[in-house]
Amino acid sequence: MRIERQTASKRRLLRLLDELECGGVYDRTLYVGPGESGGQWLPRTASEALAALAADETGAAVFAGDGRAVAVAPPFPLDVSGGCEGTAPLRELMARDVVVGVVLLRLRRYAVGVLRGETLAASKTETRYVKNRHRKGGSSQRRFERSRERLVRELFDKTCEMTSQIFAPHEKEMDYILLGGERHTLRAFVERCGYLGRNRDKTLSRVLDVHSPNQAALSGIAREVWQSRVVFAEEEEE
Repeated sequence: MRIERQTASKRRLLRLLDELECGGVYDRTLYVGPGESGGQWLPRTASEALAALAADETGAAVFAGDGRAVAVAPPFPLDVSGGCEGTAPLRELMARDVVVGVVLLRLRRYAVGVLRGETLAASKTETRYVKNRHRKGGSSQRRFERSRERLVRELFDKTCEMTSQIFAPHEKEMDYILLGGERHTLRAFVERCGYLGRNRDKTLSRVLDVHSPNQAALSGIAREVWQSRVVFAEEEEE
């Protein structure tokens, strides 16, 4: 079995859906809701593609044909499952003006924004000093670490405060929250930020890849927010 994994921007996914509809190769379709399995009907290629996708949070669309399959995990959870036909449910999801809160965070800098569809509707960025790690031992190191931990807490608290302020005007219509940055830092931040704790049900587990949380990163973040994961599976000739 040959497995190929790709990511697809919103536009690339729509082109792929056109190809799937026009090619005449894939004659079976299944939409699997978040946390659901594909059931027993799936051919081996489709089962392999779905398993490789690991789309428990969002669900997936599976297109199967003779000896091949394509599985798509959209950027946001599907609200359909079962025997839906064709590409319509995916197209409908990609056409929605989903409102997404974005928090990009690394030590020393944060960026917070709200996306309405692919448009950045609100944003705020700031840099705050956090010391690099101290490698010497003894009491000097302990003082340094205490000072550094205080600066990290201040960064987390300021980011949490700004997240609440930026998100508040859009809170009632906000569909999802996505975080970006280094996973260890984000885990510690979420544990400390009460606002995100109260909005865990809206926060997706996917972590956006961002090197430097700044205005430029926010301005281009829609592409990654709307990225889908795609798996192609095909039986290999013996």
